Amino acid sequence: MNSTKTALFIALRYLFSKKKHNIINIISIISTVGILVSTAALIIVLSVFNGLEDLVSKSFNQFNPDYKITLKEGKSFNTNLIDVDKLLKINSVKSVQEVVSDLTLVSKQDKQILTHFKGVSPDYPSQSKLNQLIYDGSFALEKNGNPHVVLGAIAAGTLDINLNGFDMLKFHYPKRNRKNLADPSEAFNVLYLQPSGVFLSHTQYDEQYVFVPIQFARELGDFENEVTSLELFLKSSNNQFPEQKEIQNIVGNKFKVQNKFEQEELLFKTMKSEKLMVFIILSFVILVAIFNIIGVIGMLIVEKKKDIEILNSIGANQKLISSIFLFEGILISFFGGILGIVSGALICFIQQQFGIVKLGDGSAHYIIDSYPVIMDFSDFMIVFISVVAISFLTSTFSVIGIRKYKTNLDFYR
Repeated sequence: MNSTKTALFIALRYLFSKKKHNIINIISIISTVGILVSTAALIIVLSVFNGLEDLVSKSFNQFNPDYKITLKEGKSFNTNLIDVDKLLKINSVKSVQEVVSDLTLVSKQDKQILTHFKGVSPDYPSQSKLNQLIYDGSFALEKNGNPHVVLGAIAAGTLDINLNGFDMLKFHYPKRNRKNLADPSEAFNVLYLQPSGVFLSHTQYDEQYVFVPIQFARELGDFENEVTSLELFLKSSNNQFPEQKEIQNIVGNKFKVQNKFEQEELLFKTMKSEKLMVFIILSFVILVAIFNIIGVIGMLIVEKKKDIEILNSIGANQKLISSIFLFEGILISFFGGILGIVSGALICFIQQQFGIVKLGDGSAHYIIDSYPVIMDFSDFMIVFISVVAISFLTSTFSVIGIRKYKTNLDFYR
């Protein structure tokens, strides 16, 4: 322990003392600045990824239910196969909603779009809080006793919907049980609905889904008393999903239970993969910056030749002398990493408070005006540990390499 303290003390003195050769100071400053900038960049990029992931998560999770139950094999099933009462007895479950959904062709005069109809109950919008996404009109699936349809903003724009008019949307769905190859027009169920509202979620669902009454969906798709999924909404949503295992035990192995993140599994896996790749790439930048330490340590050993001879004469062994220059390299990286983390955190804080860096040139319509930033303590720890680990390995290899080079450094043995 004493030898470690001694090595660290001497390394600190070497770090801040004036060097005989000015080039050592210059390279040390370049190394520190390089580590500072690359560390700050890594903190900023990871924080921006956190902000974007949170933004996407909120956008999709506002649309998706807390849990979705579907068949592992097949499209539709009878709800008698699941004990819905047991699901409702789970303390955190607020409601269980029957859903009928499938692909359909919706047309209006000469305009058409291929989208999904989602048949739900009248209280579904309030249970899912989808009524908060309404952009125009109302989220009313029934008006004056007549069924209506609510469309996403992109679908409504494609079909040129006018809620103040009397437009009727034409739904086409292939018949499941009766096929007439002689007359293709008889191979489809065709039903009509009038639009009552337009929702805006800023996701692909604005184009991919339209909401209709569940009885209309069953009639359109010949589903009779079947559903394509059951959706569960909780009294208080969270990101831990402690009920998932219990729900899976109730529904059995024939069914798949997905929480709201698993319903967008590909999206979130892609985002995490992108974040990991950015981390790896910027870590290589840090590695390149830290490689300057090899030159610093080499020149410092040459400059401190007399100090090393004095240490040898008073009994310092090879391990102690090696530790001095090892700590020297680590300290350069340590201070550069700390300054980088503080600088990155400060820039992220300024962006959070003032939104200085905007999305685009301000002419386009985005969900938010500026890049979202969320600082995560785990990111700071991972970056700091990475910087220290890389600097330790680099310093170790450089000290070992220089020590083995005995021809010109016969004093270091």
